[in-house]
Amino acid sequence: MPANRKIKIFLQILGPLIFIYILSKIDYQILFEEIKLLKWYFLVLAAGLMIFEIVVRSLRWRTILLSLNINISKLSSIKLHWLGIFIGIITPGRFGELIKVYFLKKRSYNIFRSFFSIILDRTIDILILLFFGLLIFFFFLKDIGIYIIPFGLILLLVIIFIFLLIDQRSYLHKLFGRFVQKILHVEFKNYSRFTFSKFWQGIKGLKKKDVIYFFIYLIVSWCLYFLVRYVIALSLGLDLSFINISIISILVAIVTILPISIAGLGTREAAVIYLFSLFGLSKEMALLFSLLILTIDILTISFGLIPYLKESALINKVKSYEFK
Repeated sequence: MPANRKIKIFLQILGPLIFIYILSKIDYQILFEEIKLLKWYFLVLAAGLMIFEIVVRSLRWRTILLSLNINISKLSSIKLHWLGIFIGIITPGRFGELIKVYFLKKRSYNIFRSFFSIILDRTIDILILLFFGLLIFFFFLKDIGIYIIPFGLILLLVIIFIFLLIDQRSYLHKLFGRFVQKILHVEFKNYSRFTFSKFWQGIKGLKKKDVIYFFIYLIVSWCLYFLVRYVIALSLGLDLSFINISIISILVAIVTILPISIAGLGTREAAVIYLFSLFGLSKEMALLFSLLILTIDILTISFGLIPYLKESALINKVKSYEFK
């Protein structure tokens, strides 16, 4: 078996292996006792806020599309974005979100612009995380101490990963291209000449009004992101402030950016357990917090299957008509 193939398989199973190891170290009696004490109404509220967050993120993405002269309705943007995150959550690094390119292509929209809209939206999210990570490093160093060093290394790895992904000469870029072709059925050659120069030109071409709307949606979406996790913490009765939960959420999100797990399984739990230990919280509480986030994510994101089935049925109908 080629070395590259072995590395790929290892990265795919690393997250699940970490998760299995964590499960072997858990006291299930303590875990079940914590489950009995859950405040379920907070979880319902968290699910509702999560749906609202998805809608806001969809409208945020739509502002980029409109600036690129891809005129889709608000409802269509919500459906496609929901579909994208549904596929994205089951793929390493959430690369599955690029399936939105496929469906926009089927609607006769420009492939490069569609691809650019998704990359820009995702890149800004990553930059926001890195910015928050730096703020934590500078302003909360006394609280976190030397424990910030591993997260600083992770930040560096994320930055390197982004550059390698976009650099046409890198193996990661080529691997990404094959992934797009195989999984998403979109010809990567149509946008394989994606460069930093074109990326910057695309940014400069955005309309000012849409940029303003984008940043409004950006702020609201991130506030909702932190609020969802804080409400989940309330359901567990955790004695952590909104700021503490936000810090934990940022650092965990940075860890789960790396494409070494599906849906962040394993890496997210390990990060939460580590960070909760800094606040004197048990690994059982940390695991339950992480699993509740995963459960609510899956339940709300699974609604993305509905637009997927509808879009697929519509495309099959068009193909059938064209064949006739």
